[in-house]
Amino acid sequence: MENTQPKLEKRILYIKFLKLFIVFAIIFAAFYYSFNTVMSAVIHSKKEITLPDIKGKSLAEAVEELSVSGLGLKKEGEEFSNSVPPGIILRQTPPAGMNIREGKIVKVTISRGGETIYIPNLVGKTVRAADIAIKSYGLMIGEVSQRYSIMVEKGSVVSQDPAAGTAADKDTVINIVVSNGQPPEGIIYVPDWKGKTPEDVKNWAGKNNVSVEVIKDKTSEFPSGTIIKQNPDSDSDITNSKKISLNVAQ
Repeated sequence: MENTQPKLEKRILYIKFLKLFIVFAIIFAAFYYSFNTVMSAVIHSKKEITLPDIKGKSLAEAVEELSVSGLGLKKEGEEFSNSVPPGIILRQTPPAGMNIREGKIVKVTISRGGETIYIPNLVGKTVRAADIAIKSYGLMIGEVSQRYSIMVEKGSVVSQDPAAGTAADKDTVINIVVSNGQPPEGIIYVPDWKGKTPEDVKNWAGKNNVSVEVIKDKTSEFPSGTIIKQNPDSDSDITNSKKISLNVAQ
């Protein structure tokens, strides 16, 4: 008799818990059904809208157009684009023409405009090194021409267009001129005389039958008597003109 009593009490307790669980399960099922019914009614009560095309519009224009249809807008990110101005919508999700219900959020990606790149200095580099540098900056190599040079060794870049430091868009074409080595005899190229004196130029000018014009330039930035500017610039062909002018600090 002593062993039967605890077993009976446990059985009664178990039945109570079972009944309580069944009651809670019924309440939860009723709540879940009611919630789904209400939410379904709310969702289906909203109008179905054909999503307008907001690509190519500003954020303000897009927000205004979507709000009329009861839709919201969220900026998802930004991307560079050479063809779309900054602040203009590049893409939208969901896409235009899709049927969606009122209250939905439309995600958009905004243009940052063209990616500005500063062109590297290619002068003195080999053609291969210049090509690698151009591509690493997201630029493109264009025309490769040649000319003689007394300052840059054969096979290396003498000049470039656009110049180094110029701001450019991605995929801009860079044309380069490559040194063909020292000019043959009889072809006169101008050395770099800046920082020298007119006396330094006399021997070279006499040997090459070149006339020299000296222009006095009043400046305190450079030592008196030194050449601060020359025309044509260094490494220029003056075979035909045989003239050079020098601006000398006074």
